[in-house]
Amino acid sequence: MSTRSRRPTADLPDLTPGVTLVDVDDDLGVTPVQALLLDRVLAGDGRAFWVDGANRANTTRLRDLAPADRVLNRIEVARGFTAHQHTSLLDRLAGRLTARESPSVVVATGLDGMYRTADISAELAEQLFIRAIASVARIARVHDVPVLVTRCRKDDFSRPLRRAAATHLQCRATPFGPRFKDTAGGEETLVYHTGDGWMQTTLAYWQEVLEHRARIHEASTLELAAGPVGVQ
Repeated sequence: MSTRSRRPTADLPDLTPGVTLVDVDDDLGVTPVQALLLDRVLAGDGRAFWVDGANRANTTRLRDLAPADRVLNRIEVARGFTAHQHTSLLDRLAGRLTARESPSVVVATGLDGMYRTADISAELAEQLFIRAIASVARIARVHDVPVLVTRCRKDDFSRPLRRAAATHLQCRATPFGPRFKDTAGGEETLVYHTGDGWMQTTLAYWQEVLEHRARIHEASTLELAAGPVGVQ
């Protein structure tokens, strides 16, 4: 559903359980994925886990984006610096989560990045990449939660990741603001809340979006806690 009015809005896509591949314009960087991560943490009670394979896990930016510091206490970040290390991190996460409460969301940025390096053979790189995909798919299936993944390049090598994803979102820069589009269903969410028609992709823009979303989630939580109002 597109949001095209000039009234202040701050919409983000609703994430469904399963693997979701997010392709983001280079100009927008990883910030839209961080916004989705934080929004999911705000909406639920579980912890979030972010495994990075392309040096995209900027925790300073994540701290700046978070509407409150308490949100960050529920996010764990890990980085893989080699193909074997990255695969091991995802294997361990998948095994660890089977014995504890389900997470609110899992993010794996640059999932294909470590498997494109020249320090391992092409055959082994492909095997480890498929194993990494299987790990994130297992997490999504066992815990029935959204798992957000990104890729470094859209090519034949990363095609298995696209096939494994139940949902494919594209985040594009438009004159009206960043636009998330579901390539299968055609649904669009325009993250647009400026009154002058100009797009803002600065940190301040995404901070304002998340602050607005935090107020929405807080209001929903209060309504649920209050329960139905009876008439005596």
